[in-house]
Amino acid sequence: MRWTFLVIVLLLIEIYAFQAFKTAFKNNWTLKAYFITNALIIFNLIFRLIVINKNSLSFSDVFYNYLSIPFAFFLILLVFKLIIISFLFIEDFTRIIHSIYNFFIKSNESNKFFIQRRNFVSKIALIIAALPIPFVIHGIYKGRHNYRVLKYELEFDDLPEEFDGYKLTHISDIHSGSLEKINKVEYAVDLINKENSDLVLFTGDFVNNKANELIKWMKIFSKIKAKDGKYSVLGNHDYGDYVNWKSDQDKKDNFTNLLNFQKEMGFNLLLNENKKIQSNNQHIYLVGVENWGKGGFKKSGDIDKACVGLNDKDFKIVMSHDPSHWEKVLVNHNTHFNLTLSGHTHGMQFGIEIPGWIKWSPVKWVYKYWAGMYFEKMQYLNVNRGFGVLGFPGRVGVWPEISVITLKKTYIS
Repeated sequence: MRWTFLVIVLLLIEIYAFQAFKTAFKNNWTLKAYFITNALIIFNLIFRLIVINKNSLSFSDVFYNYLSIPFAFFLILLVFKLIIISFLFIEDFTRIIHSIYNFFIKSNESNKFFIQRRNFVSKIALIIAALPIPFVIHGIYKGRHNYRVLKYELEFDDLPEEFDGYKLTHISDIHSGSLEKINKVEYAVDLINKENSDLVLFTGDFVNNKANELIKWMKIFSKIKAKDGKYSVLGNHDYGDYVNWKSDQDKKDNFTNLLNFQKEMGFNLLLNENKKIQSNNQHIYLVGVENWGKGGFKKSGDIDKACVGLNDKDFKIVMSHDPSHWEKVLVNHNTHFNLTLSGHTHGMQFGIEIPGWIKWSPVKWVYKYWAGMYFEKMQYLNVNRGFGVLGFPGRVGVWPEISVITLKKTYIS
């Protein structure tokens, strides 16, 4: 029943959108090109879904290798049509209101004006609907690998002197199951290593769903280097909660495999615990918590447990996957956390960012803190835009990020 309803809705969208083409273009070749493009995109997607169903393949296992690009182009086509029909709907609504008005006042006004306006509106709708397409296609094939190194210098008056100039590289949301080109990932790892950081800190979501997504990439991520080590925490996708496992034991085995894989790659996973980072006779602490997210997201993070043994004077860097944890808990906690590192939002992989001018993404309506560095109540939060992709196989305007943070000591007279 649901599939029937969906097909009917898509068919109505198609019929409505076609009216714009029919009105704007009288050339049969243009209409044929539209039909052929439509057919190729839709039937390619349907064919792949049939193959998956026929071979009883797991949707989560094959999506990124087999379905993500066809599905993305289907969505591009659908959004293109929805933009068109939004214009036509407004135009039709005004025409209906005008017709009702004419009916009651017995007007014989010519429809020529409305025919001309329909033609104009159709052309404008097609132009506006087509504008985002090249940017989206660029995001799929180029933008997802457009790694950016963003550098920050943060000052603290309570930073131990031995850590003045201490450098952190922060990465997040690798989503191994969505990675595609080995040479591009190797390039990103080279960017990380060129920073020669003291610590590399990863804030969760190594995989989309299953630990075996990581196997292909382990050798590359093992090459990441840091003077004082590599540390990680878990994100919501690392628990395997979004897969229908055959048994609870399969899910437990998957989770165990992910923990072991991280260890094999040289990452020290912090599970609601802390780690002292020593430099001569001074130290700072890394505090790593499991995933804690607002709403229906997993809330395994326990900041109080992670801080056992620490005192108020200790300089603390918290690693917590979801920035809503900082918003809802950490920034107002009795314990002062100097710096928190998060990820999770991906900046929705879509937005407009011009440094010093504009920073916008639809994800801001869901997450108050969604990308970049924030400062409140004498505490910093860095929300990394992510390394990989999830869902939509591309990035438009919000590029994959490697954050490099240098800690600086300030002296109070």
